[in-house]
Formats: sequence, C-alpha cells, structure tokens
Amino acid sequence: MNVILQKIKDQKIIPLFFNESFEVSENTVKALYEGGIRVIEYTNRGIRALENFIKLKEIAATKFPGLLLGIGTVKNIKEMDDYANANADFIITPVINDELIKHAVAKNISLIPGCFTPSDVNLAYQNGLRLVKIFPADASGRNYIKSIQPVFPGMQFMPTGGVAADFDDITEWLKGGAMAVGLGSSLIKTDFTTEQLTEKVQNLLKQLNQN
Repeated sequence: MNVILQKIKDQKIIPLFFNESFEVSENTVKALYEGGIRVIEYTNRGIRALENFIKLKEIAATKFPGLLLGIGTVKNIKEMDDYANANADFIITPVINDELIKHAVAKNISLIPGCFTPSDVNLAYQNGLRLVKIFPADASGRNYIKSIQPVFPGMQFMPTGGVAADFDDITEWLKGGAMAVGLGSSLIKTDFTTEQLTEKVQNLLKQLNQN
C-alpha cells in the first residue's frame, strides 16, 4: 500500500471513469497513460464493469507497463472480492463501514474508503488506513480537510466529486491539505478525442509538477 500511496501523492490527480464499451475504455486508458498517468481508477458503474476491468488488467502489463489500475464505486463484500480476484491494484469505495474495512484488512486488500464526516475518517484511522477519499468533495468545501487534518495525524485525504480539472482548483485543494484529487467527468469528457485528453493530462501534470 505504501507504493500506491506514494504514486498517488506523486501524480496528484487520479483520473476515474467508466464506459460500457471495452474499446472506449481501453482507448481512454491509453490516452491517459500516454499523457503521463500511472494510476487510474476504473469505476464499477455498469453491468460490464467487471468484464471490462478483467480485460484491462489482462492487457495492462504489456500495453501499459507500470500502470496501477484500481476500481472504484465498490459498495459491498461481493464486489470487493470480485475485483480483488481480478487483481485490482486498489479498491475505492464511496462509503465506509466496519464490515468493509475488516474484510479488506483480513484479505490484505488495498482499500481507500469514501468518507465524509470526522466519524467516517476516524473509523478508517482506527483500523490503520492512512488514505481516505473525501466524497462528495464539492459538498464539503476546500477548507474541510485542513479543519479535520490535525485530529488525524498521518492521515492523507483525496477529495473526489466536483473537483474541476484545472490547475487553479486542484492547487486550492492541495493547499487545503489534500494529497491528491480524483477527477472524473471534469477531466474525461464524453466529447473529448483521445488526443485532446492526452494533451489535457500532459499540460495539467506539467503545471502541477512545476509547483
């Protein structure tokens, strides 16, 4: 998990998406990878999510060496086991509960749970987790992490949901205590070409790494 945390911290942005088409999913991963992305969250938001994820993992080692491909929007034990068996590098949930955490710890699954309240964060903290997703981020505000961070020394935060895919907004979140941000539809737009997505990511990473 330490390797995953470091890669997320270094990258600063985690693209997340789902598409029913495997071809579109593969092309999106390819565009992100060519733009410099090495950590991606595929989301469990459709009937073909598991099938597509398995195929993506099968080709990742040869087509996208060094890529960490995780799964998001996992809400129960069965889904967690399905994706753990599909060799997900990490699993992200939109929610948190004791059952999910205990199962992940027992199975040695790299879990990044979704939290919103200090009580949520505390549940993760008391079980030894050191990265949580703040979701939905746009409902908490940019100062939220800075407000709760002192209570949980060593805990890292990744706001997701409503974060704009532009340098200024991302920088504000990072200044507010975020380790990285999750970027969904604000980055991966349905009307983008793969070339435009690659260019967008390249420019964004370049800006973030200059600061």
